[in-house]
Amino acid sequence: MEQNAPLAPANDTNKILAGVAYLLGWLAIIFVFMDQGKEDPWLRLHAWQAFFLGIAAVVLSMITFGIGGLIIVVIEIIYAIMAFQGKYFEVPVIYGLAKGQAFK
Repeated sequence: MEQNAPLAPANDTNKILAGVAYLLGWLAIIFVFMDQGKEDPWLRLHAWQAFFLGIAAVVLSMITFGIGGLIIVVIEIIYAIMAFQGKYFEVPVIYGLAKGQAFK
């Protein structure tokens, strides 16, 4: 299931779930297995992006003694706001990993 055109959320509930996914970090993976995540590729993509971004935050935080993790938390908040608005966006570097998982 490969998508070439930008995706759109199926409904407003999925916008909220995608925004919350970015705030949860690596715990966002739970949204992939929910019924909404199984049915909406937009939500599934955002859940995977949030998952990989959360893992990057943990790793970067360990390497930089917390500074890098704080920067990613600010970025996650920005992405959460964009997801709440229903925007389609690709997180640099992470999008390739998320796309590979979301569209299996």
